Amino acid sequence: MDIIAHIQQQYGVLPEYLWEKYPQFCIFRRFDNQKWFAALMKNMNAQKLGLATPETVDILNLKCDPEFAKMILIDHKSIFPAYHMNKKHWISVLLNRIGDDELKNLIAHSYSQTQNKKNL
Repeated sequence: MDIIAHIQQQYGVLPEYLWEKYPQFCIFRRFDNQKWFAALMKNMNAQKLGLATPETVDILNLKCDPEFAKMILIDHKSIFPAYHMNKKHWISVLLNRIGDDELKNLIAHSYSQTQNKKNL
């Protein structure tokens, strides 16, 4: 799945490339409150996720309800505690190990987690 195209089409959000040192990394943030809901990191060292392989991987960090992540999601095969983000509120998804439908659902969950709750 082309994650950038999906997010652009579904949420009307373009990627932002914030780090000159890491041109293959980008973030996605909501227009209404500027909160990040996803961070795409391509060609990252798999060992940074705790994998015992020297390969590079593509991951997507997503905001996630802490109880949902702790009890259901984190399996250390396709979904991990977030790399370089608050591990209580974020997860890292190994993109070559997850189906498109599940990934779309996780992105939708992340987007909803970043809405302003006080406006509901």
